Amino acid sequence: MLRPSPRAAGKDLARRIVPHSWRPQLRNWYNRLTWPLYLGNNVTCNCCEGHFRRFRSWSDERSVLWPMCPRCGSLGRQRVDWLFLTSRTDLLEGSKRVLHVAPEECFALSLEQLPNISYLSADYDSALAMEHMDITNIDYPDESFDVVLCNHVLVYVTADRQALREIFRVLRSGGWALLQVPIDLSRETTFEDPSVTDPRERHRVFGQYDHVRVYGRDYPPQLEAAGFEVSVDEFVKELPTSMIDELGLDTSETIYLCRKP
Repeated sequence: MLRPSPRAAGKDLARRIVPHSWRPQLRNWYNRLTWPLYLGNNVTCNCCEGHFRRFRSWSDERSVLWPMCPRCGSLGRQRVDWLFLTSRTDLLEGSKRVLHVAPEECFALSLEQLPNISYLSADYDSALAMEHMDITNIDYPDESFDVVLCNHVLVYVTADRQALREIFRVLRSGGWALLQVPIDLSRETTFEDPSVTDPRERHRVFGQYDHVRVYGRDYPPQLEAAGFEVSVDEFVKELPTSMIDELGLDTSETIYLCRKP
């Protein structure tokens, strides 16, 4: 039997010891303590506007290394999302009621400070969230929000179709949502198997120990089935290489902007 690498064994031990709800907070504390070690002018994070000699290397469940901002913890895909939100939507225009599901601190820090934003962050158990909330049963009236941000969340949610219906319900008419998920473009249809419950088996089947499905190319039709008008945008691929490198952008990040008619 193959033994796990020391890195994998260490991460598995950390998952067993540290409650899931506190992991984002611990990462944020670590970043706050260590980011001055990365000060420089070679790369820039557009989320926190920090300048660094290099990005921190962050390893995901597949042991793939991604460039993480040493200060706010943003990843390349999140820097793409923030660039889109601030340059290609009306987020900064007029008053907006924003619901941020499973809040990433790299977005939350900026959104809370925007004078036109009435901001609410919510999560099932995260210590970063302002409220605890089940995304499949959002405890707010119809049309309560102008914007919903829900990035890489649905892949953890068993009843994802119900979650989409709830997001649609609490959006005002004309409002919009950014609903990002990891997608396997080699799959025509989304794959899920409710019988897979063991974390190690989920890691093997879905790519991460707490994922419950692998989305395929049928993701936009799923969004449309919930009532959304969906705009798929690959704008990051059109940006200058120099900008992509400086900001450490993930060129595989496709934007799914979902508007309520």
